[in-house]
This record gives sequence, structure tokens and C-alpha cells, in this order.
Amino acid sequence: TYSLDKHGFLDSPEQWDEVFANGIAKVVGIPGGLTDRHWRIISYLRRKFLQEETVPVVVMACAENNMRLSELRFLFPAGYHRGACKIAGINHRFMYETNYWLTYETWAPLKPRYDLDQVGFLKDHTTWDEDFVDTLMGQLQPPSTPTERHMQVVRYLRDYFVVNGMIPPVFEACTANDLTLEELRTLFPAGYRRGACRMAGLPFYG
Repeated sequence: TYSLDKHGFLDSPEQWDEVFANGIAKVVGIPGGLTDRHWRIISYLRRKFLQEETVPVVVMACAENNMRLSELRFLFPAGYHRGACKIAGINHRFMYETNYWLTYETWAPLKPRYDLDQVGFLKDHTTWDEDFVDTLMGQLQPPSTPTERHMQVVRYLRDYFVVNGMIPPVFEACTANDLTLEELRTLFPAGYRRGACRMAGLPFYG
């Protein structure tokens, strides 16, 4: 028996074993079982998690495993975080608290006007406005202003969240906005969650 959090991730990563991995794989859309290619990514993620206490961004995971994003998406149809990382037994809270400084540095200018959580995300997505995006972009180094391309992604994320009550997988967001992962990363250097989703006013654990 495994203890899971409300998102279906292992509550305590120490519980992880291969039995868990094989079982949860069926839940996240891999009914045929895990292959050597799956295990290559899973073992890589666990090594990074246990030895370096980090969760690499999806671009890095692909590059270090000589794998195209399309192959990773095929292997883990539920997505990188909800598929590969979940199977690897990485704790959900740890995953989204990694690289805390990315939000901390842009927290202070937002505090007087917006109600933020402890890592600088909006507590209530309905309090979002476009000035929130302008303020965040202004804190980048060098400071910048949002383009229509930024706002296209932000509006898509907000609309998706309102309809579905969740944040779309990064692959789905790229496809819907006709972006490659590299283009998304260029638009939002802080990453998908801490860049795009945060600018869209979506919750930290959405």
C-alpha cells in the first residue's frame, strides 16, 4: 500500500519501488508496461532527484538522454510531470518548490497590490489582471514587456484553467499555441510553471 497526495503522487518518495512504477504507469496511460526507454528516463529522474535533489526541466531531460521531445511525449502521454516524474516517485511538493529563487526574486514588487502565496504565486486566480504580467516582465533581467505572443499563451492558460480546473501539460500548451518547446522556453525563461503559468495567475499546485 502506498500513500498518495491529492494529486496522485507519492506522498513520501521513500516509498518508491519498481512495483509502484509499474502500477502507476497503467494509471497514467501506459497500459502496455514500461520498456527500456521508459526506464531510461525514470532512472535518470530518480538519480537527479536522489543525488542532486533537483528535477531537471524537460528540455534538459531530453538532451541528456539523447531523446526528442516527441519521443518523450509518446512514451509518457500524460506529460513530463504527471507522467514521467510521477512514475519516478518524485514528490509533488518538492517538484514545484525546486528552484525557489526563480519566484522569490520577482516577489517584492507584487506584494503591495496582489495577495501572493509563500512562493510568489497569486492565491486567487480571479484577482489577475494584465498589469500582473507587466509587473513580472518588468522584473526580468533585462526588464522586458509582454508581447502579443506572451499574452496569447497567458490567455490560453487562463481559459484552459477556467474550463478544466487544471493546468494543461506543457506539450498540450505548445501544440495549442503553435510553439516548439524551445520557443516556449525563450518566451518564458523561468520555465513553464514558474514563468508562463505564474504570469497567467494560476495556482502553484494547479
